[in-house]
Amino acid sequence: MLLAGRYGLVPVAGELDLATAPAVRDAVRACLDSQPALLRIDISGVSFCDCSGLGALLWARAEAVRAGVGFHLSGPFQPVVTRIVDATGTAARLGLAPPPAQRAVEQREGGGSGTTFDTAQQGQVRATSREVAR
Repeated sequence: MLLAGRYGLVPVAGELDLATAPAVRDAVRACLDSQPALLRIDISGVSFCDCSGLGALLWARAEAVRAGVGFHLSGPFQPVVTRIVDATGTAARLGLAPPPAQRAVEQREGGGSGTTFDTAQQGQVRATSREVAR
């Protein structure tokens, strides 16, 4: 966990799963205890994510909201993360939205691919299981 002024960054890399989710939660708790204005979790280095890892991310957003702290999940997301978010339909709960160009296409075509997300308006955070565990 890193603090830069009023912003907290939790970088996550490696596997985000049952074994590492508690460390991510601990890092988020520590970050929120310092009362940042924004909690940013960067998952661009996540090489694997299971339902426990996704649960930790959903929990982190809920805790940030409960604490009145902005939340931003940042990437770029690896395909493994995109797949689990798509499969579970949790993009909106994580504060993610398709990029504007994709939203326009989806509106015209009446559907969506759900393969990429626009995090420009999110608070970005990076978390790596090895970094969090240290």
